[in-house]
Amino acid sequence: MIAYWAVPYLVVAAPPTILLLTILIGGCTMTRTVSDSSDHARLYSEPDSRAGDALIRELDRRAAREEIRRLVEEARQ
Repeated sequence: MIAYWAVPYLVVAAPPTILLLTILIGGCTMTRTVSDSSDHARLYSEPDSRAGDALIRELDRRAAREEIRRLVEEARQ
């Protein structure tokens, strides 16, 4: 059974609650307009991009791992 004595309190509490939820949801979904370099993907074609250096380091790391695997396999045989 519905407690009719609670209806006036719910009517008073509903608009601030809806407003608060709207602000919270809007704030979470809103995009930032600050130009932060960590927010956008780095392109290799950008003049100040260090993404190319990161790619080279990763490729060197993979080549070194492959060389170590090859040496371990040769040592086992």
